[in-house]
Amino acid sequence: MLVNEEVVYFIFQLDLDTQLQRCLNYEAYEAAQEVRKKRQRVDEAVAAMKDRKARNTGVPAATATLGAADFAAEALRLRSEMQRAVETENYAEAARYRDLLREVDAQAKRAAALAAEWDITSPASGGSGPLLRLGQRVLHRELGYRGVVVGWDPACCESEDWIAQAKVDSLAQGTRQVFYHLLSSPELESEGGSSWAEAYGNDPLQHPYLYILFLGMDGRGDYVPCRQLRDKYGVQRRDVYRPGEDGGEGGREGGPGQRQGPQRG
Repeated sequence: MLVNEEVVYFIFQLDLDTQLQRCLNYEAYEAAQEVRKKRQRVDEAVAAMKDRKARNTGVPAATATLGAADFAAEALRLRSEMQRAVETENYAEAARYRDLLREVDAQAKRAAALAAEWDITSPASGGSGPLLRLGQRVLHRELGYRGVVVGWDPACCESEDWIAQAKVDSLAQGTRQVFYHLLSSPELESEGGSSWAEAYGNDPLQHPYLYILFLGMDGRGDYVPCRQLRDKYGVQRRDVYRPGEDGGEGGREGGPGQRQGPQRG
């Protein structure tokens, strides 16, 4: 089944970041350097993809160059280099990496502000944000397949051929609306219910990428996104409990306690 290109790159980045941290934990610095080279190649592919999206939407390329996850990965790399410099007592080099870390943090804040300014869904642009949440399970209104939200673009970033084939211009807001990224599982449509759990039970979707991007299911039957996915889209963690469970009264959202599904961090 086809998966959004950006989702695939993001999964590659998560995997390589995990490999890098493992190499650093075992002080396997040569192996860590090879992982960094692979990460750099993925980052270059991501930058090319974002430049293409920027051209398709007319958004300044500067807003699409790096996302929150990219800045986080660069910060991880710099911290590992700073740690290595401290361990070898090369304090001048450690200070240089410290200064670079501060610059990356400043760049991340500037990029986030600029992206929000050009994001038609953001409050800075008068928008109210995406209507669907990360991890929310949905059913396609016309095609009947079910899926889970793993991200979005603030406007249609695809080519003119794709837009024509998908008949985007026939939509009420055309290309100037949120376009969601889904992991989908083709199923027949079912009836009723105010939440996925009420309508379909807690039968999980069958998709090989779910365990990478999500920590488990909440009380509504939606998925809880991992920290890196939340960071990528700048959203806070959201917990929903079933009635009577610890940490939740009547299925309320946001309180402390135990959620459904495995927890990985």
